[in-house]
Amino acid sequence: MIPRLAARGKLVLATALLFLLVGALHGTPPLVALAGTILTVLLALYLMFYPTAILLRRKKIELSWWVPPGDQPGGALAVDRPFQLHLAFRNHGSRQLRILSTHVLAASGLSIDERPSATVKRGQQVEVVSPVKALSAGYHVLHGAALTFGDALGLFDIEAFFPNPIAVKVFPRTIGMRGATARAVGGALHEQVGLHHVRRRGLSGELRELREHTHGDPFKFIAWKATARRQQLMVRDLENEIVTTHLIMLDAGSGMRQGALGKAPLDWACDASAALAKAAIANSDRIGLVAFDTRMLCELAADTGHHHYLQLVDRMLDMRNVADADLTDVTAGELVALVARYLAHQEAIDVRIKIAPPLDDARWTQIQAGPDGQLYDVASTVRLCKRLIETMMGKDDRKAKPPPVVDEDKQLAVLRQFCRLRGIELPYHTTWEHGRRAAGFAAAVDRAVHKAVASGRPDVVVLISDLHGLSEDETRAKRAIARLKRAAGSVVALVPSPPAFLPVATTAHGRRVRELMIRDQRAATEPGRRMLVRHGVTVLEASPFVPLDQLLHGRRFAA
Repeated sequence: MIPRLAARGKLVLATALLFLLVGALHGTPPLVALAGTILTVLLALYLMFYPTAILLRRKKIELSWWVPPGDQPGGALAVDRPFQLHLAFRNHGSRQLRILSTHVLAASGLSIDERPSATVKRGQQVEVVSPVKALSAGYHVLHGAALTFGDALGLFDIEAFFPNPIAVKVFPRTIGMRGATARAVGGALHEQVGLHHVRRRGLSGELRELREHTHGDPFKFIAWKATARRQQLMVRDLENEIVTTHLIMLDAGSGMRQGALGKAPLDWACDASAALAKAAIANSDRIGLVAFDTRMLCELAADTGHHHYLQLVDRMLDMRNVADADLTDVTAGELVALVARYLAHQEAIDVRIKIAPPLDDARWTQIQAGPDGQLYDVASTVRLCKRLIETMMGKDDRKAKPPPVVDEDKQLAVLRQFCRLRGIELPYHTTWEHGRRAAGFAAAVDRAVHKAVASGRPDVVVLISDLHGLSEDETRAKRAIARLKRAAGSVVALVPSPPAFLPVATTAHGRRVRELMIRDQRAATEPGRRMLVRHGVTVLEASPFVPLDQLLHGRRFAA
């Protein structure tokens, strides 16, 4: 860390050199003397500012930060709801420090526009607040902050990076559901009593109303006393309280992830799933979750209660940060280079190999070349990542451990696990093998049916998917849909509407491109939609602009 000239300092230096050049060419001693004076003063000011760099090297300056509870129920942080990031600067040195700007390095899902400044006197602490806006739900990491220090005249500055990673949990958007969640007509098959009143045939239950006898009403429902009073046949309508079991099948594939940050179909799908879960649990219903792509990603058995809602949200947030080898589009060299650059900035450890060993050296088995040809020591990188993972997770065996990542190479698996825990974003894959999407859907259905056998038949299954690739293996997909229809009371598919998730075009060419993209997306969705409709599944086109309860209750679920 060496002080450098700021924009004003460069201007002063350029002026002094200009005076010196003009004075030398024209033989004007006053100009030369003025230039020498300016350069001398500039050098003296540089020497006066240089001790700031010494304080930084001796770690006499500390940065700490924290995020207070949000304004949502329970102190949760939610998408599109700004929250405050508190930063505290401590000066343990012997001179006053001027922090010109603070650049916070955070995940792409967090938007931080302001760069707060502060003046910290010696031996004191100053706190500043920076507003942060979450663009998407998930676990987002604030990696550290780059502080720019300057002198009183603004001639010099020096930049220092303070690594201090902290993670924040951002909940999905809150979607209001005025009505109850979707349920099958005729009630549920679960024996647990709930808060929903449904009309059912039988002799048990509470009296709902007395009405006139109509053709087809059994004689055992006749209310004889009311019939005698009114001199006409009257029947009893009874109602029971039941619990409905819901199951959300969430597609987390690449098609659902395409779009603007925070406005992709998967973002809306997570918001809708959280809203359905909250409404179901508020009605004492049970709800479960199964997420899939080319394979099943996560699952949660049906249950009820606020703790279960938090577990369901956790499953969805974990699904957003993917580091598995079969789900990410990153080579081994790119992965090692990405982790190495992160370690160099965060831990100040360089794992690069400056001099390549001979070609016959055995060390080549532990060396990986990056995309730019730089060589990295994989063995040292893996050992360092293991120590950091142990530090982050602790050595308590009773503490819940994160699931292992999928990678055949054990060394790269450690690096991928490190990326997941530290919030290092890996690009999601955009292509898949032919038929793999249908295989993932079938695996999710099998798991859902298996869970249904253990915990009870789901009354309503809500499939949220763009349906891309489901028709590539039509035989397997048809078999899975038929099995799902037999196991569930009702099945409805919510398909994100292509026009709702594309940016608005402002030019004629933009509108033409937008029309072509909408046509291509509908063409990719249509085979899957036709296949679902042929098997009796109701397919609804959904968008963030249509209320979820209005969309679901615009139709009647068949039992």
